[in-house]
Amino acid sequence: MLHDYETKVDDSKRLKDNTMLNCSMELSLLNNLFRENLITEAEHIEIKRRIIKDYKLL
Repeated sequence: MLHDYETKVDDSKRLKDNTMLNCSMELSLLNNLFRENLITEAEHIEIKRRIIKDYKLL
């Protein structure tokens, strides 16, 4: 090898992208449960609040 370059990867953006994707997927599944009348509106609101809090989006 002619050059020995050290590459640094900034994983902070990737971590944030994965977090947002995971949160979005959970909220989507929650909405599906609510639309299919498998959970009540009160349960939907409480679970949504907890998901958003867990992902520190509030």
